[in-house]
Amino acid sequence: MLTAVVLVPLLLLSNTLAQDDTISEIQKTISVLEHRMNSAESSLKESQGNLVNALQRVAVTESKLQQAETKLVQADVKRVQLESELKDMKNTDTKNSAAIAGLLSTLQGKQTRHIAFSVGRSTSLTGTGAVIKYDKIWLNDGNGFNTGTNHFVAPVTGVYMFNYNNQYHSKKTSYVLFMINGKRVQSSSVYHKNGGFGMSGNEIQLRLQKGDSVWLELYKNDFIYSDGALYSSFNGQLIYQN
Repeated sequence: MLTAVVLVPLLLLSNTLAQDDTISEIQKTISVLEHRMNSAESSLKESQGNLVNALQRVAVTESKLQQAETKLVQADVKRVQLESELKDMKNTDTKNSAAIAGLLSTLQGKQTRHIAFSVGRSTSLTGTGAVIKYDKIWLNDGNGFNTGTNHFVAPVTGVYMFNYNNQYHSKKTSYVLFMINGKRVQSSSVYHKNGGFGMSGNEIQLRLQKGDSVWLELYKNDFIYSDGALYSSFNGQLIYQN
């Protein structure tokens, strides 16, 4: 009986110790699990923090991308504007160049040329109703005076001045006609009943078209006197071109 009595407590003690060991193991396991959970939570929080940071960086990057896209759009709009302005400038330059070329051409075409002539006659003449011929050429700038026809042909359109002088003599009429393209425009006439010598002439300023022909005629049977002193002369010059 004693033996049984002693064994029962021992068994109970052994069971108790075994339970304590189990509990201790369980507690250790729980402690390990708690540590792991804490580590996992910490890692999760860190990952969440990293994720938040990453999302923030993504948001910043997206904002920068949007700003860059906006700037690209603005730059493209500016490029289109500049291209349009450049095209307008080119068109303007083309028009200006054409205008300048036209102006230069006009100015060159209207540039005043040196046109003047002065001729004389060394012998007397009795009129036949024909052109007065001159044998002395003092000046023929621009080659407007034709020595073959004794006509002045206007090289350019413009305003010209002409004058002519002739000597009369011995009670003879001196009637000189200023002709343009076959039509009388002006004349000079003189008669001295007492004879002797004198001078007659006239002057005119008028506009001629290029190619207009000017000359002097002595009326039929009228008379002009001249000799080596060259009393008879015909002169003209371009005043301005237009």
